[in-house]
Amino acid sequence: MANKMDKLQKQAIKEQQKRIRPGECLKYVRLVLDTGLQQHSLGQELIALLNSTDLKYEIRSLPARNCILWERNVGQQTFVAGSAALDDAWQMEPQVLKIFSKREFQEQQLGCLGVQLHEAFTISNSKFTVIVPRLRGNEANALIELQLLQQLQVEQLPPPHAQELLGLLQRYTKAIAETPFKRQRQVILGSFKKYLANDNKQCVRVEQGHGFGRLWQQHLNRLPLVTLEVAESIIAQYPCPKRLLEHFHNDPKDAIQLLADIKIKRSNGPQPLQSERRIGNVLSTKLHTLYNTRDPNTLI
Repeated sequence: MANKMDKLQKQAIKEQQKRIRPGECLKYVRLVLDTGLQQHSLGQELIALLNSTDLKYEIRSLPARNCILWERNVGQQTFVAGSAALDDAWQMEPQVLKIFSKREFQEQQLGCLGVQLHEAFTISNSKFTVIVPRLRGNEANALIELQLLQQLQVEQLPPPHAQELLGLLQRYTKAIAETPFKRQRQVILGSFKKYLANDNKQCVRVEQGHGFGRLWQQHLNRLPLVTLEVAESIIAQYPCPKRLLEHFHNDPKDAIQLLADIKIKRSNGPQPLQSERRIGNVLSTKLHTLYNTRDPNTLI
């Protein structure tokens, strides 16, 4: 029974990771448009444009008129009321857009807009964005007050308004869909595991005991004066950091000189016209200081 539970748990984790993966995550996010937008000139144009994209959306009555929000498929299923069927469970994301025409914005009591939105959408940490056509003069000053006094994000749409709004929704949807992955990545990169994250070409994947040698080489290559040939020569003598530390500990008197005398192996074959190169006292001393000092302010 325990093995079955472990298997189901691993499968659930794997499925969850798939859902937040860039390129896949957009499939599990949808927009929800308030029904009022069907009678809104900008909303009608927007709905027509949405039908030509891959964005998923639903139209239903929302707590505040002419709003747009996002929902995420959380990978669970619930019973449909009045039947024995199962349906996907969707969870609201903390991002809401409120759309105004120019006339609607002029008639709105702006001083209470933020309060009205927070009362309508009670999900914690909600962020609200006000969408309006591009404004000028005193009306534009009112937008500054919304941002400073009511902590509302403001987006002004240049013409063509519907096309610009569609582009805005696509950017928001992509950002919302990728948020869990970015948050997870930030947690990883905020710890020592950032060196093993393999999130770009400069990182090294360490998995099931493999990759430590490559990571050791990558570490040495990041140090000044350490070329690929120098790193390979050091690794040939000290295949892991522990061996080098033991060398410094066991031979404190001659450790620097022994490291300095290591000959650098050339990767492009013998070059008889050049003298043999060594690690040298300068780099050897720097490495000894780096791996032995206990003073964080020591200059390397």
